[in-house]
Amino acid sequence: MNKLTKLSIKKFRNVAPTTLEFRPGLNVLLGKNAAGKTTLLRLLSTVVGTPDKALRDDLLDVSYRVSGTSLDFEHTITRTRVDELVLPTEPGRPMRAEFSNLQQTDSFVFEKDGLVVAKAKVLPNKVTFERAGQQSSVELRFMLRSPFASFFLALLSTKQDSATHELMEEINSSRIGSAGRMDESLDRLDALIDLEVTREGSSKSSTWNIENVPRSMYEMLSDSMPEGTSATFSLEFLERAARVLGYESASARFDVERLSPEPSQQIVRLSNLRFFFKRPGEEVSHDLLSYGQKRLLSFFAHADASQDMIVADELVNGLHHEWISACLNEIGDRQAFLTSQNPLLLDFLRFDSAEEVRRTFILCERASGKPGPQLIWRNPTEEEAESFFSAYQTGIQRVSDILLTKGLW
Repeated sequence: MNKLTKLSIKKFRNVAPTTLEFRPGLNVLLGKNAAGKTTLLRLLSTVVGTPDKALRDDLLDVSYRVSGTSLDFEHTITRTRVDELVLPTEPGRPMRAEFSNLQQTDSFVFEKDGLVVAKAKVLPNKVTFERAGQQSSVELRFMLRSPFASFFLALLSTKQDSATHELMEEINSSRIGSAGRMDESLDRLDALIDLEVTREGSSKSSTWNIENVPRSMYEMLSDSMPEGTSATFSLEFLERAARVLGYESASARFDVERLSPEPSQQIVRLSNLRFFFKRPGEEVSHDLLSYGQKRLLSFFAHADASQDMIVADELVNGLHHEWISACLNEIGDRQAFLTSQNPLLLDFLRFDSAEEVRRTFILCERASGKPGPQLIWRNPTEEEAESFFSAYQTGIQRVSDILLTKGLW
């Protein structure tokens, strides 16, 4: 799996410049309220390719590094404001410059076995890149949402050979797949319940009204659509969530609307999604679940949409302690970035070295009464990590107690 190993911040809001290092598995953000934990999760989601709306107007100068399946790469994102000339509204008045637009530049360096195999710079209207000692420049007629997509389009416009195709496949397989930040409440579940999907019969191409759909929902459309005005599907993440919640099975049910009478060109729309949980003598709709049950369902759906990296705010909010263990099992080998003000999550963490401790925790602090940047994000120092690990090895205190004793939480 692809892993985020490092994030460097030169300019972002009122955050002090910093470089954070991460563990391949669980990473936990610690700090008091208003120390920027949620903001950091939003930033992590944005840089790896799932832009958070709350950051769309922010200036940025950040870079991150990925250890990928086929390639390692570093991606630098700079977002600045640019002047635009504004035409006068009255004759005789001069034109004036206004700061009205953001311009983003994305720079990539791709490496394989420690050697640079390609470099690229993506501007709103142009991509320049270098590979195999050759430099190229491609003008873009329209701006794509993803800088990776722009680079792919530029590569497609060059001479197609086996080396180009191999490079494109390696870059694509090394991108981090993430569904972005799961909120601390039920927004992600509410969005999923509003899901609508339209499928064209012969081509089986589908249009979804939301992003970051659970992968097992894509798989449900691989078969032919059943007859009738409703369709019921078995989803892998839903079955796993049902077992954790104490049910024997669960299903997803849609209303079916056929928009075209032609069988060969049938257009079908699925909407009004409902989840049903079953055990002997009982069938319960998702809207009758408790808050904690809905939170667990939301997390399992979110995890199913996240291929490489899971980002969850206040993961244990509303969860029974046994369900926390189930959520961590659901994460599996994927990388995760989590926040929690509840010590239950912290006590599930395990460590094999002081270096692992240092990379696991991100300390979020607010500098009070001092000029300059107000938010300080950092890993524990080597000394702090060594002190924590020595206490952890004794096995006397819980992880949360050690963090409190050492002043790290």
